[in-house]
Amino acid sequence: MKIKIPKEITDYKEKFLFGLTVRQLVSAVVALAICVPLFIFGKDYLGEDMVGWIIILVAIPVFAFGFFRYDGMPFEKFLAILYRQKWVEPQKRKYEELPVFWECREEIIESEIAHQLAAIKTNSRKSKRKERVNE
Repeated sequence: MKIKIPKEITDYKEKFLFGLTVRQLVSAVVALAICVPLFIFGKDYLGEDMVGWIIILVAIPVFAFGFFRYDGMPFEKFLAILYRQKWVEPQKRKYEELPVFWECREEIIESEIAHQLAAIKTNSRKSKRKERVNE
């Protein structure tokens, strides 16, 4: 007798009926409960083609709540993260004309210039002292 043992216990979902999890079964029942009456009562007013498109648009989000998973996240968690990323806390990137390394380069250049000026001053003082000694 062979028994399948999942490698990761958190990935395991118990199959309830017809190979569906409870979440998938509930979403399918809710979709049927919404779409069947919509078709029965709507086909007389809008026609079968139009009602069929409306049923598809209504059923997709209902089925997504039961069947859609992205990186192990259920659909509602995925929607919450997507909403927060796109509208609540969007990544704003501002344009800066001077890159950060340019400022560092300027600091290095300024320190080198200051060092060279200090060296020139010390050399000029030494030359003045030599002139005084020679007189």
